[in-house]
Amino acid sequence: MNLKIDKKPLFTIIWALIFGIFSCSAAAVEDFESLQVVSAKLPKYPLRLTMEGVYDGKARVVISVNDEGVVDDVYLEAFTHPTFGKLADKYIRLWTFKPAKLNGEPISVIKAYEFDFEDKRGVHAAGIMESSADKFNWGRFSKSKRTYSPKELDQIPVPVNMETPLYPGEFRGQRVEGSATVLFYIDDEGDVRMPHVVEYSHQNFAQVALFAVEKWKFQPPMVKDKAVAILVRQEFNFYDKGR
Repeated sequence: MNLKIDKKPLFTIIWALIFGIFSCSAAAVEDFESLQVVSAKLPKYPLRLTMEGVYDGKARVVISVNDEGVVDDVYLEAFTHPTFGKLADKYIRLWTFKPAKLNGEPISVIKAYEFDFEDKRGVHAAGIMESSADKFNWGRFSKSKRTYSPKELDQIPVPVNMETPLYPGEFRGQRVEGSATVLFYIDDEGDVRMPHVVEYSHQNFAQVALFAVEKWKFQPPMVKDKAVAILVRQEFNFYDKGR
């Protein structure tokens, strides 16, 4: 199986994170109700950074919220200073949400939020729109973290464990063909983070694809011999080999 690194701009990918919701096909978008923030506690600006001459910064987190509105997982995707990253990770876990719905039923979703730190006016946070995600030059900060683009990698990450999704048993002998596309991060330790299905022809294909990707493991992606994080888009095509 070939690993396909998504070559789309990061802002397009973040758009997919927000609107390409897990287990949601494009045809169902008209019946989709977005995740809603019920309460959001924001951190105070860390004054010690002001003493270091750091007067502003940003952090971006990607969260997985289940069908009960509970945050299941947090991935710290980018920051301009580690302190901002730690605060964003800590405080997003304190937020409460009203779950997203598809056709009236609560569903799990993945969404990105950005924290904007500024010592004169505090902190604010907002869901990332496609026009803003690529605006900031995260790399200009010496202590920053960001998701790297495929062209910056030294080489394609080497798989440690990469099992192929099984063809759904309920389709055996029915000549059912289809596909599913999974979007996920590979972090700087080679672990798969925030996998979610963005396209599928049948829900069964989506489920087996996601189940397989969740178990994948890679050697860390590298840029100039430094471990980094990347975003991957992997398409799976299914057909009954036993027909």
